[in-house]
Amino acid sequence: MPRTFQVDAAELESRYKQLQAAWHPDRFTVADDSKRLQALQKTSLVNDAYVTLKSPLKRAAHLLALQGVDAEEHNQAHFGADFLYRQMILREQLEALGEQEDMAGLDAMKAEVSSETNAALEEFEALYGQGQFSEAKQRYNRLQFLFKLLDEIDAVEENLLDY
Repeated sequence: MPRTFQVDAAELESRYKQLQAAWHPDRFTVADDSKRLQALQKTSLVNDAYVTLKSPLKRAAHLLALQGVDAEEHNQAHFGADFLYRQMILREQLEALGEQEDMAGLDAMKAEVSSETNAALEEFEALYGQGQFSEAKQRYNRLQFLFKLLDEIDAVEENLLDY
């Protein structure tokens, strides 16, 4: 796959299936131990790559790692007080919406956070594409907060809907 942030989902799926078919352990049942082990290792690698490329957040971290940037290392100063304060307020609002069983409020919050996440993804892509890896890393670290908040919103919704 090309080393770009945008991934053609159909091409990713197609390549994944091709590689899975080529290296599936069932194809190597009569092979020697080293070939069977190699097939297992390749299948594991293919699965990991697919999961990484399918997730925008994991894909961003991987692209940064390819540039020698440790995406997981972060400094709170990179976020800015306004961003961190807003995250705290949003989580308090989420808790209140859950307690009030306010599905409409949860939907509105999810739409707002999704919009902010999409904007941050576009910013990451632009910064990464321009070779501004330090700035792209900062956007990635913000995305971590946003994706986690979206997961938390989903968890509250699932809890209220008894899923």
